[in-house]
Amino acid sequence: AWGHFEGKAASSCALGRADIPFPTGLASVSGASAADSAADRKKKLRAALLRWHPDKWAPLLGRVREEDRDWVLERVKEITRKILEEKEDSADN
Repeated sequence: AWGHFEGKAASSCALGRADIPFPTGLASVSGASAADSAADRKKKLRAALLRWHPDKWAPLLGRVREEDRDWVLERVKEITRKILEEKEDSADN
């Protein structure tokens, strides 16, 4: 799903909320699990933060349909908060 989105994002077409593969229904937004080594968890968390950080989305938001833009930005911020929570929980273990 992400590869398809990256292809669409690289084109000049408008994006809608349905075009973005938000990580829903997953036990972990970052993909990190307790079974992963500390190094693997750290890599997955870093990759997820790079992918979902709102600053990273700034260039794409201009291409998101206006009626979806605020919703998408809030969702990206929510995902980033969840990743940061996972990172904090990972550090506690």
